[in-house]
Amino acid sequence: MPLRRKKAVKAAWKPLLLQWLVPGAGYWVIGEKGRAKVFFGIWALFCLLAALQLQFGAVAGVKGGVFVPVSGAWLPTLGAFGTLGIGPLYGVFAWAFGGAGTEPVRTLTQEYGATYVMVAGLLNWLCCFDLWDRITGRWVFRLPRDEQEKIAKGE
Repeated sequence: MPLRRKKAVKAAWKPLLLQWLVPGAGYWVIGEKGRAKVFFGIWALFCLLAALQLQFGAVAGVKGGVFVPVSGAWLPTLGAFGTLGIGPLYGVFAWAFGGAGTEPVRTLTQEYGATYVMVAGLLNWLCCFDLWDRITGRWVFRLPRDEQEKIAKGE
């Protein structure tokens, strides 16, 4: 049976926090080192490409921008939440490429940069959901019914 309520939270909070702080670290902690290395490599590549495209795609001195929370505007705030999935590095991106003096879409390369950051963040959020399922035992419910029955019978 999958872990429930307090037992699930107690078992999963450390790997989930590590996954957010350093993408891939949550998988590393639960012993899936290959998955951790691949995910960290993809995350690092996306963040590097984003930084390069946001910085060097500047037009008339205006850098590209990432989404930052805006009071009273739900869409940029939702975009900021998705981008926040990259972890504490979001603070660096928001400082360098967010807020006043930036624009989310100015040129094509800047849009690619903002998109790379958001995709890396959303991918990490999805990995957090996957980690929750793996740690709590809920991954079994993703299998087809016949495979679930085999596992339940102990085959």
